[in-house]
Amino acid sequence: KETARKKFAIIDAGMNDLIRPAIYGSYHEIVPVEDSSSSMCKNKTEKMDIVGPVCESGDFFAQDREMPELRAGDLLAVMSAGAYGFVMASNYNSRPLPAEALVRGDKLALIRKRQTIDDLIRGEVDPTW
Repeated sequence: KETARKKFAIIDAGMNDLIRPAIYGSYHEIVPVEDSSSSMCKNKTEKMDIVGPVCESGDFFAQDREMPELRAGDLLAVMSAGAYGFVMASNYNSRPLPAEALVRGDKLALIRKRQTIDDLIRGEVDPTW
């Protein structure tokens, strides 16, 4: 999304997934995940805000960040989310919790599956009155 004053990259993740930037402005490096078929322009950069889809002014991961030119569908990694990322995550706005991956050197492992809508509503009970 682009306005006269600013460019925004709206990503799938939201403040409910990683609240630290909204609470106290924590810095997380954000890098494009590339594969051999990537059409990403590595040399051209532009300043943008990286924001989530939640309708809150605090739903951001980076502000005025210099990033490579991004296109819809590009995959980004938010680095150093750490152990607190998941335990601070919430279902705010009825959003399922994200998957969690562990990266060690050149190895990647899924350590927690993404929550589904069924998982989210499983504990709900209709009142009997």
